[in-house]
Amino acid sequence: MPLTAFSVSRQQELDVDQLLQLFADQHQRPKLKRSEPIPEIWKQVIHADVECPACFAKGAELVRASSSKVTGEAIKQAYFRFPGGHHVFCDFAALPPGEAPEGLVQFSSTARDGLSRAVRDLVCKGIHLGLLDQARIRSMREWFHNKKVNAVFQVTLDPKVFQWVVAVQAAAWPVRYQPQRLTINKELLGVPGFQMKTAMEVMLARRHESLLTYLNERAVILRPLVSRIEKLLNANSCKLVFDPTNLKAQYDATQELARFISTHYDPVQRALGRNYFDVKASKPLMAFTALLLYLSNWDLNKAASLFTQIASYRGTVDQNLGNVMGLNPFHDYDAWAALKTLQEIPIQEFDGHDPGCRAKEWMDEAVAALASGQSF
Repeated sequence: MPLTAFSVSRQQELDVDQLLQLFADQHQRPKLKRSEPIPEIWKQVIHADVECPACFAKGAELVRASSSKVTGEAIKQAYFRFPGGHHVFCDFAALPPGEAPEGLVQFSSTARDGLSRAVRDLVCKGIHLGLLDQARIRSMREWFHNKKVNAVFQVTLDPKVFQWVVAVQAAAWPVRYQPQRLTINKELLGVPGFQMKTAMEVMLARRHESLLTYLNERAVILRPLVSRIEKLLNANSCKLVFDPTNLKAQYDATQELARFISTHYDPVQRALGRNYFDVKASKPLMAFTALLLYLSNWDLNKAASLFTQIASYRGTVDQNLGNVMGLNPFHDYDAWAALKTLQEIPIQEFDGHDPGCRAKEWMDEAVAALASGQSF
């Protein structure tokens, strides 16, 4: 359930208190007290006007904040409820009240980290200059929602297959395939200091050379993505999900512009510190950069020019202008893309091997085979 929602009539992203204050101002009356019911006519207008910030469902209802009668402390945040339901691909559909989807970014004035503050300042400058506004930011979210609806695939990857491929790649990673093969046999095992582990890695890489080439050609490195892919598998088995590879060109452009900003724009570079080149993990920066590209029809040079106009402004701006909900459409892109790639591995790549057997177990069997006189 979202904490903010978009008012179509006002073309603004608002939280519950802001929306109620606007109604009070419009009707020239004091702000509603917490114990005071919302007028029925207000409810009707909200129901018809306010929409979910992620899937644009209508029929909003307000759930107001509540406090402890004993301590007076807040025990529940105000949020928007959509009794008619969200779209099946809406990021809010499965979340508890007040929790935001990981891909959405609130450019909040209360942001504590330096990167969020630096990006928020850019958003405020852009709105102040008329280069950005809440309607266009909302338009980008709608564009992404439509992309999600129209580009899907079904999660069918067997967790055993996933774990086996991870183990094979991890064990064989140190080895580079060489066409000139030295045959390892029982005699060579007697060499003083013979490195059995390295020999097994070579053996594994040779046996699964085409599988490793398949992964390498698609730039799939699984080790840093294992826990995230496991989570996606567990949550989405047999479900239809968004196919992020449909946005590869936009993803590449967003990374390139984000790296340029993180390298050359001092407030962002200082905020990122030594991690200035690792932009994929920087949600506010990726969200802002994707917005610039969306507004520039994904033309990298036009988006860079738009950034220059915003970053070069030296006047003062109202920081409340940045009370908007941004979107990083590439959250978890690498994990989803890798998962989809693994599902497309040709079955012959398993070469009759049982995916339920981990690479280490297979290597233990290979050691025994070598010791018995076999060679490779």
